Amino acid sequence: MKKYFLSVCVLSISLFFNSFHTLNVYAHPHPQLDEKHKHLHMSDQEINDLIKKGYTRHEVFRAYFISKHSNEKNVEKILKVYREKQSWKETAKQFGVDLEKVKKEHLKKHKEFYEKNKAQIINYLATYTGKSTASIEQYLKEDVDLHFLIFAAAISKKGNMDISKIIQDKKSGKSIKEITESAKLDPKSVFHEVKNIQHGIFEAIKNKK
Repeated sequence: MKKYFLSVCVLSISLFFNSFHTLNVYAHPHPQLDEKHKHLHMSDQEINDLIKKGYTRHEVFRAYFISKHSNEKNVEKILKVYREKQSWKETAKQFGVDLEKVKKEHLKKHKEFYEKNKAQIINYLATYTGKSTASIEQYLKEDVDLHFLIFAAAISKKGNMDISKIIQDKKSGKSIKEITESAKLDPKSVFHEVKNIQHGIFEAIKNKK
């Protein structure tokens, strides 16, 4: 279950960022990859070697994503094609992968996971944000899903803001990018905080079983 959850987390984060055309995942100048990347089935050494060759961590993860859904398992070969085409859609197409179809499938999986563990996720977010479970449940009735709430919680913590302000900004039509920029936050810090929340949720679910 842990492997599945972590895969869903990373992919759902990526999909959420992409769907809003907002934040990018930047490579750290001196990346120290930890246990959180074990689910990629690539060693730290392999990932660092690719980064040393000039690829960003974001590019490595995306190329790996394509390799998981194609017959081509050589991530560097996929990265080279991407550098030539400068388009992930075209790169995926060359390797027989329909990105939109795959994204929809993963989106469906993570939504199913969230729904299955909804009560525990609500409890975790309530504790994390200092809100009552009733408040979190109320947000969910106001056209806000758990996926967005996780991002809102991360922005709330990094920006020292009340999550209700972020929810209101979303209702007024602001994108994640606009909310992040208005809070003067580093996209990298938000991304990493989202991962921390995802990890905390998994631990809460695991300990509950």
